Amino acid sequence: MEDRRALVISAHPDDIEFGCAGTTCKWVDEGWDVRYVIVTSGQKGVQDARQDPEAFGRRREAEARRAAEICGITDVTFLGYMDSEVVYGPTLLKDLARQFRRHRPHRLVAMDPQQIPTDLFVNHPDHRFVATATLDMTLTGGTTAAIFPELALEEGLEPWRELEETWITGPAGGPVGVDITDTIERKLDALQAHVSQVGEWDVRKFMKERLADRGRSFGYDYAESFRVISYLRPQPAPAPDAGTEAARGRGSPADGRPRD
Repeated sequence: MEDRRALVISAHPDDIEFGCAGTTCKWVDEGWDVRYVIVTSGQKGVQDARQDPEAFGRRREAEARRAAEICGITDVTFLGYMDSEVVYGPTLLKDLARQFRRHRPHRLVAMDPQQIPTDLFVNHPDHRFVATATLDMTLTGGTTAAIFPELALEEGLEPWRELEETWITGPAGGPVGVDITDTIERKLDALQAHVSQVGEWDVRKFMKERLADRGRSFGYDYAESFRVISYLRPQPAPAPDAGTEAARGRGSPADGRPRD
């Protein structure tokens, strides 16, 4: 398999494991070079007002790196934004554009930008802002030289215009299902690496029930599902070569019937 790169951009350290780690495990098995960019370090994901955010963030980064390793992924970048304080704007767009240009993905995984993706879920503001900025960046600073020109002129990061697909992950799922029956145990092992978040919760049972329910829609034991934006357009068939037509002769047209 030729060098194929996939980039997953998430807001918090455990978002990938909850959302799409069964799929990223599968892509790794298929030979993809999968990388993660995580915008915050989850510094405030704890019910303890006295907890030092920086220390807790370091703990969560370590958990995320361990989770990624379980899936066969070693390239994990943290952008250092403060948990629950992400703001949509030029700074976030530029930072994401930098990562997009650096990693040059053929396949991008973004979070769901909807505020209320299902009747059972209100999307975290960090999720929404990171998701929206990720999608917007693919049309602006990630692909256009005149937007954040310093990325090219000062950092040597040229725009990347060979993205083929964007996969949107989130609680609402989507019409594209991925069979993760062979990778679900690794996904759940990775999820359990986030000890600070799952604690004593039987997350394996919860997730297996949820993923089995999603799998039934696609005829799989377990599935993750996505909305997929494809930038590949069908190419028109090439016009017949005039020389080839002449070589066929007047009595041998393409349809096999004699000509007058």
